[in-house]
Amino acid sequence: MTFTPAELKRAAAAERSAIESRVNGPQGGVPTYFDVFLCTFLDRLTAAESQHGWNPNPDPAAPRWNPFRRRRPAVNPKDIAELRWLVDYLGARSQERLVPYQPRHGRGQGQSDIRSPERMMSQGKMECLTWKGKPLFKTAYDFAILPMLIWELKPATVFELGSGTGASACWMADVLEGFKLDTWVHSADLNPVDMRHPKVRFVAGDCMSPETLFGAELLSSAPHPFLIVEDAHKNVREVLLYLDRFLTKGDYLIVEDSLKKHEELNAFLSERPGRYRVDTRYTDFFGRNATSAIDSIFVRV
Repeated sequence: MTFTPAELKRAAAAERSAIESRVNGPQGGVPTYFDVFLCTFLDRLTAAESQHGWNPNPDPAAPRWNPFRRRRPAVNPKDIAELRWLVDYLGARSQERLVPYQPRHGRGQGQSDIRSPERMMSQGKMECLTWKGKPLFKTAYDFAILPMLIWELKPATVFELGSGTGASACWMADVLEGFKLDTWVHSADLNPVDMRHPKVRFVAGDCMSPETLFGAELLSSAPHPFLIVEDAHKNVREVLLYLDRFLTKGDYLIVEDSLKKHEELNAFLSERPGRYRVDTRYTDFFGRNATSAIDSIFVRV
């Protein structure tokens, strides 16, 4: 996205006003850390506008300041860098919520604002994040994002591929019960699971034979909307093609650890053109792709 200096100045003022409205409205007068940061950032740029003129791309050939000719001093490189960051930030803010996987993924190539090693530590550094004493294998970002998605979607059925220790399915079931949703979680894995929960059904299934994960009868009769979380990493294209037969408009499909599944996701989506959109409210909630589901929190449209 590009801005003229006048447009960038207006957009910065509008963003400052939007923050104030959010803080004084739904946030009850309490700013987030980022609200404080961005207001301070915008106020500093506003105070220095006589120097940078809200122009993120000044002419490098423009003459430098000469005290005898009273020309404007050369722009501080830090101001230019910050203006360019602001352009990128405002461009991301202006995107639609639901966007195609391509060209978003192709252009950004899975880029995330949370870089290594921080992203690698997001499941835990000293040990794995746990739920009820069992390793959960969720990033801190997904641990925060998923309850918000569940509250908004209010899924009638949850399907999980890749049970692991069982903690993830039990955590989702606890979140659902906390929201007073009478929702069953069906979780499939090749290996048996020791954990138990009154609203979780653990089943044995093999991704190499997708129909063994959840039978057609269950998938056809279970109430919608669905929330499906793929975290099994095997035969992804075929598994998604099988599940796609039973998804309807408004259902969500989350593919975790998706950077290494890019080719399979591309193949799946090319065979189901126009059916899915990336929900950027969740992929980008903490910054672009601050999630294990890089560009792959999908909603069926």
